[in-house]
Amino acid sequence: MKIKNYPLAAIAAAALGSLATSASADVITDWNLITVNATKVAPALNSNLASRIDAIEAIAVYDAVNSILQFGSPYHYYSPNTGSAQAAAAQAAHDVLVNYFPSQQAALDTSLSNSLANITDGPIGNGQTVGSAAAADIIALRASDNSSPSPTYPGPGTITPGAYQNTPNVSSITSLPYTFANGINTNWGIVTPFILTSGSQFRPPAPPAVSNRSYLSALSQSKIYGQTNSPHTAAQTDLAQFYKQDAELTINEAARDLSLANNVGLSTNALLFALLDIAVADSRIAVWDAKYAYLYWRPVTALNANPDGTVTNNYAAWKPTIVTPNHPDYPSGHSGTVTAGAEILTAFFGDVNTFTLHTTTAGESPRTLTSLTQLETDNGLSRIYGGIHFTFDNLEGQAVGALVAAYTLANGPHFN
Repeated sequence: MKIKNYPLAAIAAAALGSLATSASADVITDWNLITVNATKVAPALNSNLASRIDAIEAIAVYDAVNSILQFGSPYHYYSPNTGSAQAAAAQAAHDVLVNYFPSQQAALDTSLSNSLANITDGPIGNGQTVGSAAAADIIALRASDNSSPSPTYPGPGTITPGAYQNTPNVSSITSLPYTFANGINTNWGIVTPFILTSGSQFRPPAPPAVSNRSYLSALSQSKIYGQTNSPHTAAQTDLAQFYKQDAELTINEAARDLSLANNVGLSTNALLFALLDIAVADSRIAVWDAKYAYLYWRPVTALNANPDGTVTNNYAAWKPTIVTPNHPDYPSGHSGTVTAGAEILTAFFGDVNTFTLHTTTAGESPRTLTSLTQLETDNGLSRIYGGIHFTFDNLEGQAVGALVAAYTLANGPHFN
């Protein structure tokens, strides 16, 4: 059975009935948190690089747990065995992270020891063996996935209206001198997806020409609401600041919160995080394919540009609420990421849920949301209020994310 549009109760019933009570899901949520934190230890990985690691860890955990509990279709590794499924999950996650972050091994070893300390669901050593094998399998599978090297984009050879130019490190509170970093991860659209057939599978239509009425309307909206001047409100600034953290952190926190609130069993949790982080990672690949296919300019450039596309006013006419990221505009990576993840969570838990999110970037108070739709909407609006995207970037990013999620649910691992 595949799980698209199944509520949590139906999904749990499809798994082995005793698992929800006999095995805690905490080891999976614990290692999800350890994983996302590991990707942000200095030098922190950006969302593209981090989401790849998150997906590899989640797949290793899923394949390890599935090899012992034998409840679903494998992603890649499958070696039916006996032993502790919890130990298998912890060992798989640990081995993935040690492989990519060897400098963090001491802390990861301690986390593994803590995970193994109270396990009672079977022989621990057997579980560790399975976990190590699952981790080694997915690491080898992803060794040549085009994620490295990752060249940058120096800017257009000829400047024209609408063409992406390197963006300055300028927001409403930043002073001179400005710096201009090259566009990042020009290769990410050709990274081998985890489930999609290619990065271009769901490429959106081209963004509007700068003479198009829809573009001019979106430009006016960004001009008004994308800077911290009236009628931009303090609440809109807070929204922009809250969601500016890397999007995979937000959606994984939501997943942990909902998983724990619903007392999800180990098998369902393994599948949940595998599908979630696969969809998140593939949405990043799909969005990056479009970003460098279209090379569309950002609001900070558009709202300071001369008619020929050049900027000669030192970006003095308009400044965004938050600093514009150094990669092309269209579509929004944040919107694609959060929507892809939220659609996976909706398939498991339904839309209406209460959960609390925190931010790591600007010190805003936690936000309690009452639906996953609200998460998608607030995150999308934050990119407009932040002054770093146009409305059509947000909408097309959400459309890509929704398509990636639906494809992942239909073609990814599933309960037998």
